[in-house]
Amino acid sequence: MIIGASLGSFKGLELKEAMELYLKLSNVFGLNAVEIRFEKEKGRPSLWSWEVDSDLINFLENFEVTGAHLPFIYLNPICPNPGIRTESINQLKNAITKASELGMNYVVMHARGCVYGLTYEQQMKEWEDVIRKLAEHAEDNSILLTLENADFLSNLKDLVSMVREINSKWLKVTLDVGHAHLRKVPPLTTYPIKGVLLKILDRTPLPFITKRYMPFEKYGSIKNFLESESDLIFNLHIHDYDGKRDHIAIGEGKIDFSFLAEIKNNFKGPYIFEVELENYYSNFEKNYRRFTELMKA
Repeated sequence: MIIGASLGSFKGLELKEAMELYLKLSNVFGLNAVEIRFEKEKGRPSLWSWEVDSDLINFLENFEVTGAHLPFIYLNPICPNPGIRTESINQLKNAITKASELGMNYVVMHARGCVYGLTYEQQMKEWEDVIRKLAEHAEDNSILLTLENADFLSNLKDLVSMVREINSKWLKVTLDVGHAHLRKVPPLTTYPIKGVLLKILDRTPLPFITKRYMPFEKYGSIKNFLESESDLIFNLHIHDYDGKRDHIAIGEGKIDFSFLAEIKNNFKGPYIFEVELENYYSNFEKNYRRFTELMKA
């Protein structure tokens, strides 16, 4: 089984400190994967792709599967301003190239960006054009590009439809389990009062009482999604969600992770923890133990 974590989980540490701690954790828990962030954020272990040095290169050699999260916070690849659009796409391509040069297995991206005044379908077309170009660049660099269910492509059915339409063996899906439970309701002018009530109930200690407006709604469950779209899924981002906060440890939110035991024989990972840790070692250990207990169920 392939298990690892995002170095971005260790908020408050410098990148070098996070790498040193992660090596210790990998020795104790047998971690064989890691994901880094190619977007520098204050207080989070991360770096720009052009800041790669020998320390990171040596660190990555310790793991069987390595990946990089492409930048997304400050970019808009579908921006109608051609300068912003071109620079955003170039930065994504440069990060893909760097990940390939490092011998990484994959890069993962968010479809974050918008064009005001376009319909949903028109924005889908804009994103399809961008992602097709990035998939072609990934193929040129012999590295897998994965799309995460986040931001514009949070709906799992729409995400899969786009990946199948592009139809490239260099393009797959990263299923973020936490994001898959962020209930999305239509705009205030169109959705019924039920949507408002469900969003309110999500913020209470009550369990998720219905799949209505969930990103996985059309599949019925996360398990169904994983089984029906198994040929497209490369890895899972694992974290819990309590209706208010995501990226919390397994068991501290409301997600039913029982599906992990049900898919373990057919999906070996990578499972990448994206949990924001405070007491780094003890919190990581607790999250890891809960994960392994679920897998044994």
